[in-house]
Amino acid sequence: MNKIASVNRLFLITVLISIIGSFINGYISSYTDNYFILLLISQIMLVAPSLIYFIKDRINIANAIRVRPIHLSNVILVIIFAFLIQPLMNFINALSMIFVQNTTSEVMFGIVEKNGFWLSLFLIGFVPAILEETVYRGVFYNEYRKVNPWKGILLSAFLFGIIHGNLNQFSYAFAMGIVFALLIEATDSILSTMIVHFVINGTSVILLEIYPRLLKYLENVYGMEQYNAQDLMNQLQNSATLNFAYIVQTYGISALIFTPLAFIVFRAIAKNTGRWDFVKNIFHAKEAAERYQPMEDGMEYRHSADFNHYVITTSKKKSLFTTSLIAGIIICVIMLIINELFAVDNSIQPLEDGNTLIIFLRNVMNSLYISLT
Repeated sequence: MNKIASVNRLFLITVLISIIGSFINGYISSYTDNYFILLLISQIMLVAPSLIYFIKDRINIANAIRVRPIHLSNVILVIIFAFLIQPLMNFINALSMIFVQNTTSEVMFGIVEKNGFWLSLFLIGFVPAILEETVYRGVFYNEYRKVNPWKGILLSAFLFGIIHGNLNQFSYAFAMGIVFALLIEATDSILSTMIVHFVINGTSVILLEIYPRLLKYLENVYGMEQYNAQDLMNQLQNSATLNFAYIVQTYGISALIFTPLAFIVFRAIAKNTGRWDFVKNIFHAKEAAERYQPMEDGMEYRHSADFNHYVITTSKKKSLFTTSLIAGIIICVIMLIINELFAVDNSIQPLEDGNTLIIFLRNVMNSLYISLT
């Protein structure tokens, strides 16, 4: 069976299940204002189609998604890389906030506020790092790259961005998807992107934990006249105060400084694993297919650690797009437009008498946003 067609159907199924899950979460959210349960259910629904796909086709998950050990030195470099690449992601995020609303911080703040630091770190940091990487880099990218590595990078990153369901997250999720796919090629292991994903999300949780405490401390020391903790927190979450000049000064300069350093670390990671030449070839081959070395069971494929075993050859043109993929993308675009046009309010409230249907539909839209986040 055509594996590309299979994973494209898998993407469509994932999108449809996310929408169905939003109705389930919409009902649940009518009785709770805690995003923890909703986000956990959404993450489980995200990975469920892929797990069924692996079980149905009797695929070795570890081999399919490239779960391979990373040398300790590279683990350290990967963590450093995660911090160095964050200013670029923050810059892209801030730029998008000039045009569209950022509601992610409100959702994350609500989770941290109601569930505490460690539980929030598990849900926001650990769970997406494992599940989202398994689906988007493990399943989609690793299949697309067999047709064309560079096209696979762009397409998997696009799908990772578009399924978030809003333009703000699409902007930096797309950029992250490209970086993550390149990092997998540099390390030949999905563990590297799981680590980076956890560090980036985990840092957000840490900052959300620290900021209120720091602002409250400043308020106590200098008084509310100089530091009003609540007002300052509202300003941090308010994109209306952003303009291009402010973004360039606040985020652009740090991105300009740290991004080249991130590239240097990235190159060191690739060289440590003997894959720097292979990574460079991704950008040079227009139509490339990688010659794989079959494993003993003949079911899965892996690379040799020696770059000399990599052979980039011109292949027959094979499209990554099928009807299922196009349908899934169209659905995601429609939901993205709906989210942006109607500017969904993410403050979930219990049901009120006389407004049951309206509030339920509002909660479904809120939950859809969370499900695709």
